[in-house]
Amino acid sequence: MGFRMMTVNGHNLIRLCSLFIAIVLINNNSSQVIAQNSKSKTTSPAPKAVDKKETNNASKATPEPVIENVLSVSTDQLVNKPQDFVGKNVKFNAKFSNFSSLALDYKPAFRSSKTYLSFLVFRSSAQIPLSELKLAMVIPKEKDSDTKLLTELKEGDQLEIVGKVFSAALDDPWLDVLKLKKIGGSQDEKKTVANNNEKGTAATKETAKEDQGKKESK
Repeated sequence: MGFRMMTVNGHNLIRLCSLFIAIVLINNNSSQVIAQNSKSKTTSPAPKAVDKKETNNASKATPEPVIENVLSVSTDQLVNKPQDFVGKNVKFNAKFSNFSSLALDYKPAFRSSKTYLSFLVFRSSAQIPLSELKLAMVIPKEKDSDTKLLTELKEGDQLEIVGKVFSAALDDPWLDVLKLKKIGGSQDEKKTVANNNEKGTAATKETAKEDQGKKESK
């Protein structure tokens, strides 16, 4: 009986020792894991600061696409041989006449009036609209520079037009206007500027005379 009790107590002691060793091992492993986690947190790289220059560059508007292989032509050349220029980029100068729907909603050379506008230029030899030259242009957004240009155009303003001939329907040249630039004012605008300059000169002379008269009276 005493031998059996000793055997049972011995087994219990072994179990207790095994349990104690297991607890120690678990604590050691937990400590190592915690230490590794804290080390990884302290050594992790700091988030990269946002470069203001990169942000400013990204916010800048993208430059206009370069239009290649542009042929310099006259309006007479376009009207006389429109088939020769179909599919080609062309550039020419002309005087603005007026806005029109002439180049819009014609099925064989369709450009919708919902998304395009159209205008006419004068013939090179006279102040007569060149109706044979069909000019269509995508309606620009409100904040685009072209919007301001179009709203301020006056009859006779000199324009540089870059466009692509997309059709020769009705034996006329039909162009998509890709770029529009004002290179000179109308005759009325020039007269107004000249008159203002003359008035300014006259006023300056009058002021000078008055100043001279005041000095002489003193």
